[in-house]
Amino acid sequence: MTSTLVRAAALTMAIVSLHLPTASTQVKSASWLDAAKPASWNKAGLSVPAAPTVQDNVDIRCRELARPPESAEDIRVKERGWDLVGAFHGGWQVVVIRGTAGYDGMCRPRQYQDFVFLRGTFAGTLSPQPMDSRSDGAIARVTLQGPTRLTAEYDRYGPADPLCCPSRTTSVVFDIASDGPIVRPVSTAPTAPQTRSGPPAESSLEGTSWKLVKFQGGDGATLTPDDGSKYTIAFAAGGRLSARVDCNRGAGAWKSNGPNQIALGPLALTRAACPAGSLHDQIVRQWGNIRSYVIRDGHLFLALIADGGIYEFEPGP
Repeated sequence: MTSTLVRAAALTMAIVSLHLPTASTQVKSASWLDAAKPASWNKAGLSVPAAPTVQDNVDIRCRELARPPESAEDIRVKERGWDLVGAFHGGWQVVVIRGTAGYDGMCRPRQYQDFVFLRGTFAGTLSPQPMDSRSDGAIARVTLQGPTRLTAEYDRYGPADPLCCPSRTTSVVFDIASDGPIVRPVSTAPTAPQTRSGPPAESSLEGTSWKLVKFQGGDGATLTPDDGSKYTIAFAAGGRLSARVDCNRGAGAWKSNGPNQIALGPLALTRAACPAGSLHDQIVRQWGNIRSYVIRDGHLFLALIADGGIYEFEPGP
């Protein structure tokens, strides 16, 4: 736990970007997902496309996480300049392989694509253009449903969505035709966006109390408290809040200037020394870096600036 905390602390101290971690600057063109029956971009006989050039320097540690080629299909994708990321999906002689041209600062795929093969022959991609993680139109998951059909689910971001939590998804059904072979989009099924009506942003938090479930770091590390009830936050009227951070209790201020935005004022705490392994020091250090929130499925998610991590809470006493 201690070494993981040090890694998370070092990551936070290294962050220098001060933009809010929302999707307002991340939304990319994914208009093809808005069509009930998208036009196909795949054609029979096409070769695996070459990976696009990504200008930013890539941390060598990200590339070291790439999956080594295990099949002829893997080799064909790798030879076109893609890094293999994640597990492949396979069944019914259908294989779906993910390749990425680059990585973001947290080693998430950047300019990535999913490639479909049938009986060893390239059948097409699952997006008309490469995608970026945590952007509108990024593939979240792929499910094979048989030798002639698969579904893919895409994240859909609104301008105010925190990067952790797209407000909706779109599922696309693809047919896999053996003549060619070729994979074609057949239909889309969007989910309804989760919207808030009427009351100002503050009212969604005012009068609520929460206890910590976990912290998900921007580097992928997960920290789970030994007892979530030791880490609580309660939002009161008038922009006041009370909190417990392990062995200390305190009070502070909060405000929300718009949807999903939050600013936490300085936290006045008692000064007991908490035991080793506590999340106390990390939370106190990162308190002022929390900039956005979302309530999803009954849980509260508080996100740090610059994609530094997310605190997940569940309803508390």
